Amino acid sequence: MKLSTNVNLIKEPFHLNYLKTSNQHSWEVFHAHQSMEFLYVYEGEGTAYIHGYKFPIVPGTLLLFQPFQLHRLEVSQLFIRTVFMFDPFPVDSVLVAFPSLHKFFTILWKSTLSHPVLYLSPAHNEFLILYEMLNQRLKNVSTAKWNEEFLLFVISILQHLRHYEKKLAPMKKSALEPKSSLTIKLIIEWVDANFRDKFMLEKLSEELHLSTFYLSHTFSEKTGSSLTKFISSRRLREACLLLETTSKSVSVIASEAGFQNASYFCRVFKGALGVTPKRYRTEVLGEPKL
Repeated sequence: MKLSTNVNLIKEPFHLNYLKTSNQHSWEVFHAHQSMEFLYVYEGEGTAYIHGYKFPIVPGTLLLFQPFQLHRLEVSQLFIRTVFMFDPFPVDSVLVAFPSLHKFFTILWKSTLSHPVLYLSPAHNEFLILYEMLNQRLKNVSTAKWNEEFLLFVISILQHLRHYEKKLAPMKKSALEPKSSLTIKLIIEWVDANFRDKFMLEKLSEELHLSTFYLSHTFSEKTGSSLTKFISSRRLREACLLLETTSKSVSVIASEAGFQNASYFCRVFKGALGVTPKRYRTEVLGEPKL
C-alpha cells in the first residue's frame, strides 16, 4: 500500500508531481483530501473505487477527484502517473470572468459526476501535452510565477475537459444515494478527528446516530474496503507525514499516529509500505534522522 500525505493548501495551493513512478508487485492508495486532483496514468493497470463504483485503470486514464472524496486505487506492477492537486477556491475566483467555464468548473468541483474517469489515447492526447508543457514552464520561470502558470494550466485543461462535458455530467437525481454519500463523508470527518484514539465502532455509531451494521456495511459497499483498513491507512498517512516533516522518534510518532506501541507500528508500517519507518525517513530525506 502506498500512502500519500496531504498537500498543505495554505502553503501550496497548487502541487504537481510529474511522472511519478512506482515499481512494485502491488500499489494501493486509500484516502481523501481537501484538494481537487487530476491524475493521469502513463503506465499501469488496476482499479479505481470512486463513490461506490469501480473503474478500470489503464494507460491513458485521466481520473478526476473532488475535495474530501474518498477514493481507492489499486495498481499492479509498474505505475507511472502525473498528479496535479489544487485548491479550488483561487481557481473559482479567477473563473468568475469566464461565466460558462466557471459553471463547468463548479460542476466538476461540487456535483456527483456520473463518470469521473476518462479514457484517452495513451500514445497522444491533449492532456499529455498540457502536463508536459506545464512541467517545462515551471522549470523555466521563477517560483514567484508558479501560481500564475498553474492557473493558466487549469484554464487550459478545463477548456479541453469541456469536450467531454456529456460524459462528465452530474448524475441524475434518481441515481444519487444522498444518505449513503453523506454517511461516508461523516465517517471520514469522524476518522480525521479521532484516528489517534483506539477505534470502537460502537463509539462511531453513538456519535453519528447510526447502527454499527449500517456503518460498516455502507462503508464496505461504497469503498470496497473495511473501516478498520481505512483507519489504519489514515494512521499510516499521519505517520508518513511526521517522518517526513519532523525529527521525532519512531516511538513518539507511533503514539501520535494512534498505534498501540512502537513495535506494532513498525510491523504494520513495514507490512504496508515494504520498509521500516527509519528506512522510509532515510529514503525520503536522503539522510537518516534519529
